[in-house]
Amino acid sequence: MPHSFHRMLLAGRDAAGLAADLASALPALETRTVPHGPLSPEDAAWADSYTGYTVPPNLADSGVRWVHLPMAGVDRVVEELRGTDVVLTRTVGGMPEAIGSYVLAHLLADAWHLREYAAQQERAQWQPLEPVRTRGAAVVVLGTGEIGAGVARVLRAAGYRTVGVNTRGTAADPFDDVAALADAAPHLGSCAALVNALPLTDGTRGLVDASVLDQLDGAVVVNVGRGATLVADDLRTALDAGTVRRAVLDVHETEPLPADDWRWSHPAVTVTPHVSGPTLPEDVVEALVAAHGALADGRRPPHVVDLGRGY
Repeated sequence: MPHSFHRMLLAGRDAAGLAADLASALPALETRTVPHGPLSPEDAAWADSYTGYTVPPNLADSGVRWVHLPMAGVDRVVEELRGTDVVLTRTVGGMPEAIGSYVLAHLLADAWHLREYAAQQERAQWQPLEPVRTRGAAVVVLGTGEIGAGVARVLRAAGYRTVGVNTRGTAADPFDDVAALADAAPHLGSCAALVNALPLTDGTRGLVDASVLDQLDGAVVVNVGRGATLVADDLRTALDAGTVRRAVLDVHETEPLPADDWRWSHPAVTVTPHVSGPTLPEDVVEALVAAHGALADGRRPPHVVDLGRGY
């Protein structure tokens, strides 16, 4: 059923800039900028849509029936909207390829021993190391959705062989092969790297645990999905045992990662502060324009979230 939206509240540090961009890109949509948090009675009565990183706690008392996120991760918001009739959409834009570039950068840094050479330079030490073969090396990607597919596209272009893993082993582009998680053991045992690109749902929470990590044989683990899909204690055990050779972690179950967490100081762990998939302002504008048009036409918006499934 067509549903036109005319009055949107914009929250967040980029709200003023987004309002200016929308004024020219989507003039049919009036906007107001508001802080994150509870809506004022006036704003709650005025708005029919909302864009922000969190959901106002009194959203149910407002006229808002469309929420848009200027990011791809939706797990925290899904929990708050589940059971409502609110339409939830998200921003993807160039994020899949950006995350793929992040993964590739770290795999190449590992293959070319860039960390080791940086340490050698500090000691004025000249010691050539044997590079790791990358062309044809297998990378297993957990999750074959938009983020996982973006990782696969970037890695395949660089010569890696990509194996996607999803629930049923359903074929997906652009992977060289796809396997069900239950049948992934041969791929896990022979891969050079395991990339976690899973969203956080009831089914994926803690999924990457000892049962998965123990099947690896000296692989690099890269987490660009959600922090709580990976069991941190099991990763530490796998690193100490050598089944995981190095871990690159851009997402964590608690963010910011506490200063006393073991991952900061572990010699085989690289921590980055959730930077692998930046969202550009133009991506948010494009996503809002596309979703607004689809809703007005009664079509399914791009990147709409199934609140029941959680992604």
